[in-house]
Amino acid sequence: MAHQPDRGLVTVADGDVEWAAWGERGKSGLLLLIGNGAHIGWYRHIAPMLADDYRVATFNWSGMGGSARREQYSVETLIAEAMAVAEAAGLYEADRPPFMAAHSFGGFMGLHILVRNGERFAGGVLVDSRLRVRQAWGDDAEEVGPFHVHATREQAIARFRLKPEQPEINPFIFDMLAGEAVEQVATGWRFRQDPDMRRKTPVGNDLMPLIAQAKCPLAFMRGSCSKSVIDEIWAEQKSMAADGTLFVEIPDAHHHLMLDQPIAFIAALRAILQAFPRT
Repeated sequence: MAHQPDRGLVTVADGDVEWAAWGERGKSGLLLLIGNGAHIGWYRHIAPMLADDYRVATFNWSGMGGSARREQYSVETLIAEAMAVAEAAGLYEADRPPFMAAHSFGGFMGLHILVRNGERFAGGVLVDSRLRVRQAWGDDAEEVGPFHVHATREQAIARFRLKPEQPEINPFIFDMLAGEAVEQVATGWRFRQDPDMRRKTPVGNDLMPLIAQAKCPLAFMRGSCSKSVIDEIWAEQKSMAADGTLFVEIPDAHHHLMLDQPIAFIAALRAILQAFPRT
Protein backbone atom coordinates (compact mmCIF):
# COMPACT_ATOMS: atom_id res chain seq x y z
CA MET A 1 0.00 0.00 0.00
CA ALA A 2 3.08 2.22 -0.01
CA HIS A 3 2.84 2.30 -3.83
CA GLN A 4 1.51 5.81 -4.47
CA PRO A 5 -1.05 6.12 -7.28
CA ASP A 6 -1.55 8.84 -9.82
CA ARG A 7 -4.48 10.97 -8.66
CA GLY A 8 -6.82 13.28 -10.47
CA LEU A 9 -10.20 14.93 -10.70
CA VAL A 10 -12.55 14.81 -13.65
CA THR A 11 -15.64 17.01 -13.91
CA VAL A 12 -18.92 15.32 -14.82
CA ALA A 13 -22.27 17.15 -14.79
CA ASP A 14 -20.73 20.08 -12.89
CA GLY A 15 -19.35 17.84 -10.15
CA ASP A 16 -15.78 16.70 -9.52
CA VAL A 17 -15.06 12.97 -9.35
CA GLU A 18 -11.79 11.87 -7.73
CA TRP A 19 -9.84 8.95 -9.17
CA ALA A 20 -6.61 7.07 -8.57
CA ALA A 21 -4.56 4.90 -10.93
CA TRP A 22 -1.59 2.54 -10.71
CA GLY A 23 0.68 1.13 -13.42
CA GLU A 24 2.02 2.59 -16.63
CA ARG A 25 -0.17 4.27 -19.20
CA GLY A 26 -0.27 2.18 -22.35
CA LYS A 27 -0.74 -1.12 -20.53
CA SER A 28 -4.09 -2.91 -20.77
CA GLY A 29 -6.65 -1.00 -18.73
CA LEU A 30 -8.60 -2.28 -15.74
CA LEU A 31 -11.38 -0.21 -14.17
CA LEU A 32 -12.33 -1.22 -10.61
CA LEU A 33 -15.76 -0.10 -9.40
CA ILE A 34 -16.46 0.29 -5.68
CA GLY A 35 -19.64 -0.62 -3.84
CA ASN A 36 -22.09 1.55 -1.92
CA GLY A 37 -20.53 3.31 1.06
CA ALA A 38 -17.02 2.36 -0.04
CA HIS A 39 -14.13 4.49 -1.26
CA ILE A 40 -10.93 4.23 -3.29
CA GLY A 41 -9.21 2.53 -0.35
CA TRP A 42 -11.15 -0.70 -0.97
CA TYR A 43 -8.67 -1.35 -3.80
CA ARG A 44 -5.56 0.39 -2.44
CA HIS A 45 -3.97 -2.93 -1.45
CA ILE A 46 -5.24 -4.69 -4.59
CA ALA A 47 -4.36 -2.36 -7.46
CA PRO A 48 -0.55 -2.29 -6.96
CA MET A 49 -0.51 -6.10 -7.19
CA LEU A 50 -2.06 -5.85 -10.65
CA ALA A 51 -0.10 -2.85 -11.86
CA ASP A 52 2.78 -4.81 -13.41
CA ASP A 53 0.43 -5.96 -16.15
CA TYR A 54 -2.38 -3.40 -16.16
CA ARG A 55 -3.08 0.29 -15.91
CA VAL A 56 -5.50 0.02 -12.98
CA ALA A 57 -7.92 2.81 -12.06
CA THR A 58 -10.66 3.25 -9.51
CA PHE A 59 -12.69 6.21 -8.31
CA ASN A 60 -15.22 7.47 -5.81
CA TRP A 61 -18.70 7.69 -7.27
CA SER A 62 -20.30 11.08 -6.69
CA GLY A 63 -21.87 10.93 -3.25
CA MET A 64 -18.91 8.93 -1.90
CA GLY A 65 -15.48 9.86 -0.60
CA GLY A 66 -14.23 13.22 -1.79
CA SER A 67 -16.34 13.30 -4.95
CA ALA A 68 -19.20 15.75 -5.46
CA ARG A 69 -22.57 15.54 -3.72
CA ARG A 70 -25.65 15.78 -5.94
CA GLU A 71 -29.38 16.32 -5.57
CA GLN A 72 -29.89 13.16 -7.64
CA TYR A 73 -27.50 10.41 -8.77
CA SER A 74 -28.97 9.27 -12.06
CA VAL A 75 -27.79 6.12 -13.79
CA GLU A 76 -26.80 8.24 -16.77
CA THR A 77 -24.62 10.51 -14.63
CA LEU A 78 -22.92 7.61 -12.86
CA ILE A 79 -22.22 5.91 -16.19
CA ALA A 80 -20.72 9.17 -17.44
CA GLU A 81 -18.50 9.30 -14.35
CA ALA A 82 -17.10 5.83 -14.98
CA MET A 83 -16.44 6.50 -18.65
CA ALA A 84 -14.84 9.88 -17.92
CA VAL A 85 -12.51 8.34 -15.33
CA ALA A 86 -11.54 5.55 -17.73
CA GLU A 87 -10.55 8.17 -20.31
CA ALA A 88 -8.82 10.54 -17.87
CA ALA A 89 -6.85 7.76 -16.17
CA GLY A 90 -5.50 6.48 -19.49
CA LEU A 91 -7.33 3.16 -19.70
CA TYR A 92 -7.96 3.65 -23.43
CA GLU A 93 -4.30 4.23 -24.30
CA ALA A 94 -3.62 0.51 -24.84
CA ASP A 95 -4.12 -1.43 -28.07
CA ARG A 96 -7.30 -3.07 -26.74
CA PRO A 97 -10.30 -1.92 -24.69
CA PRO A 98 -10.02 -2.04 -20.90
CA PHE A 99 -11.52 -4.61 -18.57
CA MET A 100 -13.85 -3.89 -15.68
CA ALA A 101 -14.27 -5.50 -12.26
CA ALA A 102 -17.21 -4.24 -10.22
CA HIS A 103 -18.09 -5.03 -6.61
CA SER A 104 -21.57 -5.06 -5.04
CA PHE A 105 -23.39 -1.79 -5.96
CA GLY A 106 -20.55 -1.29 -8.42
CA GLY A 107 -21.79 -4.44 -10.14
CA PHE A 108 -25.24 -2.90 -10.58
CA MET A 109 -23.66 0.13 -12.22
CA GLY A 110 -21.11 -2.01 -14.04
CA LEU A 111 -23.87 -4.00 -15.69
CA HIS A 112 -25.66 -0.80 -16.73
CA ILE A 113 -22.38 0.38 -18.27
CA LEU A 114 -21.76 -2.91 -20.09
CA VAL A 115 -25.29 -2.92 -21.51
CA ARG A 116 -24.97 0.62 -22.84
CA ASN A 117 -21.23 0.85 -23.55
CA GLY A 118 -20.04 -2.75 -23.48
CA GLU A 119 -18.40 -2.51 -26.88
CA ARG A 120 -15.85 -0.23 -25.21
CA PHE A 121 -14.75 -2.96 -22.78
CA ALA A 122 -12.95 -6.26 -23.34
CA GLY A 123 -14.83 -7.96 -20.49
CA GLY A 124 -16.55 -7.34 -17.18
CA VAL A 125 -16.34 -9.20 -13.86
CA LEU A 126 -19.27 -8.78 -11.47
CA VAL A 127 -17.92 -9.35 -7.96
CA ASP A 128 -20.36 -10.48 -5.27
CA SER A 129 -23.11 -8.38 -6.78
CA ARG A 130 -26.68 -9.58 -6.17
CA LEU A 131 -28.22 -7.64 -9.07
CA ARG A 132 -31.48 -7.87 -7.13
CA VAL A 133 -31.83 -5.64 -4.10
CA ARG A 134 -33.05 -6.48 -0.62
CA GLN A 135 -33.53 -2.79 0.17
CA ALA A 136 -35.09 -0.52 -2.44
CA TRP A 137 -33.17 2.15 -4.30
CA GLY A 138 -34.67 5.37 -5.65
CA ASP A 139 -38.02 6.85 -4.67
CA ASP A 140 -39.07 3.73 -2.73
CA ALA A 141 -36.04 3.88 -0.45
CA GLU A 142 -36.37 5.21 3.06
CA GLU A 143 -35.14 8.77 3.52
CA VAL A 144 -32.11 8.98 5.79
CA GLY A 145 -31.11 11.94 7.93
CA PRO A 146 -27.61 13.42 8.20
CA PHE A 147 -24.75 11.44 9.69
CA HIS A 148 -23.92 12.00 13.34
CA VAL A 149 -21.02 14.40 13.83
CA HIS A 150 -18.44 13.11 16.31
CA ALA A 151 -16.23 15.30 18.45
CA THR A 152 -12.98 13.62 17.41
CA ARG A 153 -11.59 11.68 14.46
CA GLU A 154 -10.97 8.71 16.75
CA GLN A 155 -14.62 8.62 17.79
CA ALA A 156 -15.79 8.69 14.18
CA ILE A 157 -13.36 5.96 13.14
CA ALA A 158 -14.53 3.78 16.03
CA ARG A 159 -18.04 3.78 14.50
CA PHE A 160 -16.84 2.45 11.14
CA ARG A 161 -18.40 -0.89 10.12
CA LEU A 162 -18.47 -3.00 7.00
CA LYS A 163 -21.95 -3.56 5.56
CA PRO A 164 -22.85 -6.35 5.68
CA GLU A 165 -20.63 -7.05 8.66
CA GLN A 166 -18.27 -10.00 8.42
CA PRO A 167 -15.52 -11.63 10.48
CA GLU A 168 -12.50 -9.52 11.28
CA ILE A 169 -10.21 -8.66 8.39
CA ASN A 170 -6.55 -7.70 8.52
CA PRO A 171 -6.38 -4.89 11.12
CA PHE A 172 -4.02 -2.84 8.96
CA ILE A 173 -6.48 -2.92 6.05
CA PHE A 174 -9.46 -2.22 8.32
CA ASP A 175 -7.75 0.76 9.98
CA MET A 176 -6.82 2.19 6.59
CA LEU A 177 -10.42 1.89 5.36
CA ALA A 178 -11.81 3.47 8.52
CA GLY A 179 -9.35 6.35 8.44
CA GLU A 180 -10.25 7.24 4.86
CA ALA A 181 -13.99 6.92 5.50
CA VAL A 182 -14.24 10.05 7.68
CA GLU A 183 -13.85 13.77 7.10
CA GLN A 184 -13.58 16.87 9.23
CA VAL A 185 -16.40 19.42 9.17
CA ALA A 186 -16.90 22.63 11.12
CA THR A 187 -18.37 20.89 14.16
CA GLY A 188 -16.33 17.68 14.24
CA TRP A 189 -15.92 14.47 12.22
CA ARG A 190 -18.39 12.44 10.14
CA PHE A 191 -18.46 9.78 7.44
CA ARG A 192 -17.56 10.85 3.89
CA GLN A 193 -20.72 9.85 2.08
CA ASP A 194 -24.09 11.31 1.19
CA PRO A 195 -26.28 9.55 3.79
CA ASP A 196 -29.31 9.76 1.51
CA MET A 197 -27.60 8.31 -1.57
CA ARG A 198 -29.81 5.22 -1.75
CA ARG A 199 -32.98 7.31 -2.10
CA LYS A 200 -31.33 9.64 -4.62
CA THR A 201 -30.06 6.83 -6.87
CA PRO A 202 -32.65 5.03 -9.05
CA VAL A 203 -30.24 2.26 -10.01
CA GLY A 204 -32.99 -0.34 -10.39
CA ASN A 205 -34.15 -3.04 -8.01
CA ASP A 206 -33.78 -6.10 -10.29
CA LEU A 207 -31.05 -6.10 -12.92
CA MET A 208 -31.02 -9.86 -13.57
CA PRO A 209 -32.66 -9.47 -17.02
CA LEU A 210 -29.80 -7.18 -18.10
CA ILE A 211 -27.24 -10.00 -17.88
CA ALA A 212 -28.21 -11.24 -21.34
CA GLN A 213 -27.97 -7.71 -22.76
CA ALA A 214 -24.32 -7.00 -21.93
CA LYS A 215 -22.33 -6.05 -25.03
CA CYS A 216 -19.09 -7.75 -23.92
CA PRO A 217 -18.16 -11.02 -22.19
CA LEU A 218 -19.09 -11.30 -18.51
CA ALA A 219 -17.72 -13.31 -15.60
CA PHE A 220 -19.03 -13.64 -12.06
CA MET A 221 -17.22 -13.98 -8.74
CA ARG A 222 -18.52 -14.44 -5.20
CA GLY A 223 -17.29 -15.32 -1.74
CA SER A 224 -18.27 -18.80 -0.62
CA CYS A 225 -19.48 -17.34 2.71
CA SER A 226 -21.26 -14.35 1.17
CA LYS A 227 -24.55 -13.32 2.76
CA SER A 228 -25.28 -11.19 -0.28
CA VAL A 229 -24.89 -13.49 -3.29
CA ILE A 230 -26.51 -16.52 -1.70
CA ASP A 231 -26.92 -19.85 -3.49
CA GLU A 232 -30.31 -18.96 -4.96
CA ILE A 233 -29.02 -15.70 -6.44
CA TRP A 234 -25.87 -17.43 -7.76
CA ALA A 235 -27.97 -20.11 -9.44
CA GLU A 236 -30.25 -17.54 -11.06
CA GLN A 237 -27.29 -15.57 -12.37
CA LYS A 238 -25.94 -18.78 -13.91
CA SER A 239 -29.28 -19.39 -15.58
CA MET A 240 -29.28 -15.88 -17.08
CA ALA A 241 -25.69 -15.90 -18.35
CA ALA A 242 -24.48 -17.09 -21.73
CA ASP A 243 -23.09 -20.60 -22.10
CA GLY A 244 -19.43 -20.71 -21.15
CA THR A 245 -19.60 -17.74 -18.77
CA LEU A 246 -17.10 -18.12 -15.93
CA PHE A 247 -18.45 -18.37 -12.38
CA VAL A 248 -15.71 -18.32 -9.75
CA GLU A 249 -16.17 -18.83 -6.02
CA ILE A 250 -13.49 -17.72 -3.53
CA PRO A 251 -13.25 -20.17 -0.57
CA ASP A 252 -13.69 -18.77 2.94
CA ALA A 253 -14.49 -15.32 1.55
CA HIS A 254 -17.38 -13.10 2.57
CA HIS A 255 -19.04 -10.23 0.70
CA HIS A 256 -16.01 -7.91 0.89
CA LEU A 257 -13.80 -10.63 -0.53
CA MET A 258 -11.01 -8.28 -1.62
CA LEU A 259 -10.62 -7.42 2.07
CA ASP A 260 -10.70 -10.83 3.75
CA GLN A 261 -9.12 -12.89 0.93
CA PRO A 262 -7.07 -10.37 -1.07
CA ILE A 263 -4.49 -12.81 -2.47
CA ALA A 264 -7.15 -15.25 -3.65
CA PHE A 265 -9.14 -12.36 -5.12
CA ILE A 266 -6.12 -11.10 -7.06
CA ALA A 267 -5.26 -14.58 -8.35
CA ALA A 268 -8.84 -15.26 -9.43
CA LEU A 269 -9.20 -11.87 -11.11
CA ARG A 270 -5.93 -12.36 -13.01
CA ALA A 271 -7.09 -15.77 -14.24
CA ILE A 272 -10.47 -14.44 -15.34
CA LEU A 273 -8.96 -11.53 -17.25
CA GLN A 274 -6.59 -13.92 -19.04
CA ALA A 275 -9.52 -16.16 -19.94
CA PHE A 276 -11.55 -13.44 -21.67
CA PRO A 277 -11.39 -13.63 -25.48
CA ARG A 278 -8.63 -11.56 -27.06
CA THR A 279 -9.95 -8.69 -29.11
